[in-house]
Amino acid sequence: MKDSIRRPHSRRRWIVGAALVALLFLGYVLHPVYLTSIGQALITEDPLEKSDAILVLAGDNRRGDRVNQAVRLFKANYAPLLVLSGTPIGWRTHQADIMRRQATELGIPASQILTIAHDSDSTKEEATVLVPVLRKHGIHTIILVSSNFHTARAKRIFQTLTEAGELRILASPVREESFDPAGWWTRRRDAKTFAFEAIKTLWYKVFERRIQ
Repeated sequence: MKDSIRRPHSRRRWIVGAALVALLFLGYVLHPVYLTSIGQALITEDPLEKSDAILVLAGDNRRGDRVNQAVRLFKANYAPLLVLSGTPIGWRTHQADIMRRQATELGIPASQILTIAHDSDSTKEEATVLVPVLRKHGIHTIILVSSNFHTARAKRIFQTLTEAGELRILASPVREESFDPAGWWTRRRDAKTFAFEAIKTLWYKVFERRIQ
């Protein structure tokens, strides 16, 4: 009798155990797919079209990759105006001035560059400064140039701060050496970039978005 009572329980435990092993194996096999998708969620890329301006957000890397990409787009005749946004980076040194110098040395006429220097501490603060300037200059369509991992959040913030249909935003992500959505969890620098951007995205959604 005792054996006949225990066997169903043993069989159920075996089935549950086998199911757990199968799930763990499936998770191990598929986790690169899911984690890659999570990394790609930080990136937004839109088909580009002729626009009023190319906007480069502050925070470019030491190689100036954001400005380099914006210059390529300008020379491809995507827009007649290059808008450079920058913050202070040192004593009497402003990123906006460096970005402007880089753009002119790469062949962009100074008359077709609009430099916006500010002291913002977040993308939302930056957008709060930039949106009124874009309105003032009659800009209705922009190509938004920023680091790949920053584009989804940046575009969302600009959309939140403008009226429906007021500003058309086309995101043009710059491929960053510090973040590749494929295998980001296997590289310390990429994982660090992902963690910081995920925290900033969560902070904006939960707290900063509600602050006007």
